[in-house]
Amino acid sequence: MRLRNDKDTVRPTLRETLADVHPLELDEGFHFLVKDGITVWIRPEDGKWRRGTVCYEGMMLFDKTGIIRQYYVQYGKGQNKKIEIFQPMWGNMKPDTPEVHVLLRRNGVFV
Repeated sequence: MRLRNDKDTVRPTLRETLADVHPLELDEGFHFLVKDGITVWIRPEDGKWRRGTVCYEGMMLFDKTGIIRQYYVQYGKGQNKKIEIFQPMWGNMKPDTPEVHVLLRRNGVFV
């Protein structure tokens, strides 16, 4: 995970810090700010990265690593539209950001 350079003048808020955290690898799980209606990249069980839209937040899971949030994401077109559950901390959901686009391109995904 990469954090932005912190300046000594004004301390960033938690929201600013979370908005500027990006994964170094596609399989890396991490928290990011998720809101209904945002575009994300997801990896369904077929293993192909696809663009989807967050519908709403699902149940929270609790395990030894802490709280894992789940989100229902819609992807596909026409009759192939699906809604499935994805978890950012499990590495199968990423934000639609330029940093993630670079990782996707490195792994052969057309962005």
